[in-house]
Amino acid sequence: MNWPQLIIAVILLIIGGGFIAYNAMIFWLTVVRKEDASSVLPIFGGVIAAAGVAILPVSGSWYWAWVPLVIDWGGFRIFLAHWYAQRSKP
Repeated sequence: MNWPQLIIAVILLIIGGGFIAYNAMIFWLTVVRKEDASSVLPIFGGVIAAAGVAILPVSGSWYWAWVPLVIDWGGFRIFLAHWYAQRSKP
């Protein structure tokens, strides 16, 4: 087992998970409670956690690196906006 790679992957997952949790809190405040709040780095947590999943020293973990990007509310919102903009072009 490659311990340094595993430790770095876990650290990235913890940091990315923290940002994802923060974005989930922002989602709760803005959508559910109708308060005014914004996320400074909307896709940052998903990208960091995706990097952590991608470098995990586990066979096949690379295929699951997209999951944090979908779970992260900010990243998912940006992905949908980009997808809609691409489909709207003539």
